[in-house]
This record gives sequence, C-alpha cells and structure tokens, in this order.
Amino acid sequence: MEAAAIIDSQSSKTSPVPGIERGYYAGKKILGRKRRILVDTQGFLLAVRVLAATIADVTGARLL
Repeated sequence: MEAAAIIDSQSSKTSPVPGIERGYYAGKKILGRKRRILVDTQGFLLAVRVLAATIADVTGARLL
C-alpha cells in the first residue's frame, strides 16, 4: 500500500509573547511564525507544527 501526503506552510505576523519564539521571514518581510501542516490526499489533517519564521521550509518539513 502506498501513501501520499502534502505539506504546506503559512506565515503570520505575531506580537511578542514571553517564552514563545518568533523570527523574521525575509521572503515576505514578516516578523512572526510559520504554521506548517501535513494533510493526506483527501485533505484530512495529519500533523501541525508552529515554528519561528526564520526556519526554512525544508527544515520545517523535516521537523514536521
């Protein structure tokens, strides 16, 4: 049996909150975080990870 999944990310501006990391995403010039999601081919959510925006998509995908 084969399985397929899709990874997507979305950057969002955030305000400073003590203890929660945020970073600068130069591609969109946003200071905040990136949400990364993993869904199957039917759109069902498999995993979610929120990281600082400075983390590259390739690294974020591996962490997901």
